[in-house]
Amino acid sequence: MDWIQASLVAALFLGLYDLCNKHAVANNAVLPVILLGTLCTASVWIALMALDRLLPGSLTEALQVDPLTWSQHGQILIKSSIVACSWVFTYFAVKHLPVSVAGPVRSTGPLWTFVGALALFGERPHAVQGIGVLVTLLSFVALSLVG
Repeated sequence: MDWIQASLVAALFLGLYDLCNKHAVANNAVLPVILLGTLCTASVWIALMALDRLLPGSLTEALQVDPLTWSQHGQILIKSSIVACSWVFTYFAVKHLPVSVAGPVRSTGPLWTFVGALALFGERPHAVQGIGVLVTLLSFVALSLVG
């Protein structure tokens, strides 16, 4: 599968994900939806970690969880707090905005990561990367003009 087909498949699944999020929060409070989604995901990882503990070596290396130091736990706590805030804002936006608006706004996330990398870490993109960002920005402008 080449990158164009892979990007179209990814776009399809991201669109379905947005529709499922909209459906989940349409008649429900946002915080319980986030809590239940997080608990479902955590239950999968807890089951995998328990399986690895009971039957060492039964999981592929990609599914094994290495032990963490207290410092690493703190870093994960900070990142989890940032992600949780992002999810709360995102889910409230999805709940109160049409999917046709919320989806494209959410898709600007990589652009904000790019801006943060420039501002906070002093990263400088190569010419091809800069052209890619420019094409993305122009696509968002074009999308906004279409309505």
